[in-house]
Amino acid sequence: MAQDSDNWYRCEIDRTLLKSLSRRTNWHGLVYLLYFIALLIITGFLALSSVNTLWSIPAFLLYGGIWVFATSVVHETAHGTAFRNRTLNEAVLFVSGFMVQQTPCLLRYVHTRHHSHTALVGKDPEIILTNPMTWRDFIVKELIDLGSIWYFVKATAALAVSRPTRDATDCIPAAVMRRALIEAQAYMLAYLAIIAWALAVQSWLPVLMLIAPRVFGAPTHGVILATQHFGMAQNIPDHRHTTRTMAVNPALRMLYWNMNYHIEHHLFPQVPFHALPALHEAVRDQCPPPTRGILGAMSEIATMIHRQRREPAYSTPRLLPGVSSG
Repeated sequence: MAQDSDNWYRCEIDRTLLKSLSRRTNWHGLVYLLYFIALLIITGFLALSSVNTLWSIPAFLLYGGIWVFATSVVHETAHGTAFRNRTLNEAVLFVSGFMVQQTPCLLRYVHTRHHSHTALVGKDPEIILTNPMTWRDFIVKELIDLGSIWYFVKATAALAVSRPTRDATDCIPAAVMRRALIEAQAYMLAYLAIIAWALAVQSWLPVLMLIAPRVFGAPTHGVILATQHFGMAQNIPDHRHTTRTMAVNPALRMLYWNMNYHIEHHLFPQVPFHALPALHEAVRDQCPPPTRGILGAMSEIATMIHRQRREPAYSTPRLLPGVSSG
């Protein structure tokens, strides 16, 4: 996923090291995938066990909170870096995409545009809000996450009836549009089959367990997604100013497929998720210090929204190595 301009800042890195870090494996992806599946099974069992009790609300929220990390699996497989084996990569992409209503072609090509136009207003299709932001827009359009759900549900439904949205038409090459339509139709048929199953057994459990978790997990996804680019600068061809790297605990890092190293991922998207910690160490002398966790990222965003009331052009400052803060 190359940048669209030679003007983008690029960190210096030894070519031999970069080639080594860019090697794909199968076993790393399988370990991370099994970790995700194990958490999904455990929380799914808790959710099922809680039905018809007061524990059902927190149990299904927890289940949904794990479920939405299928977006991490979708993201890495869309890049083609989750597994060395292409067939395995595409199969996992298709199934995990089904979990979060993100068809493979749609996600892959829209996300490619995001990488080549990161935080460029009017060009990056993944920009939900532009600076300056308000608390109302941030909470309603990002943290509640209904905008993201609606975006992909609408885009998938539109593809299924052969009426692709503008983003789909702009991003998906004509040569693969037919495949994109077939993927969307397969997803829609499967969703309708789950609903039919629920009606046949006169129970909403199939829907609650297989479709609705994306909604239950929306707040979790909204928070995680916000940490990537919200509160940062826009319209600057330097990922160190538009993107945020965070230091998080190992359990979350594994569930998130190391996407907390988001600056590094945008600088070198060909590097697989499992090598991002090593990449971080290799370029840390050229990047700003990582934000301290999700709470730290939320604090930066809150500060930015507050400051933008008086200073519309304000964004979270990033002190770069060798650059004076004064």
